[in-house]
Amino acid sequence: MKNYEMFTAEGNQLVARIAAAGEQLAAADGVESAWEFCYRELHKLAAADGFGEATDTAVREAVYEAVVSS
Repeated sequence: MKNYEMFTAEGNQLVARIAAAGEQLAAADGVESAWEFCYRELHKLAAADGFGEATDTAVREAVYEAVVSS
């Protein structure tokens, strides 16, 4: 699994799921729509207890790269 710069393996796995959904959405509806989805989901995850780093720049950049390069 790709490293999404989260502090825990669980966090990394959750972000990987967001990125995978974003990749599928990008193929179906375009990169802009996919990135908006991922951005919203990362903010939701960051609001959850223990995953505040989900909106850190390194995490966002890793997800964006995965979505754009799909």
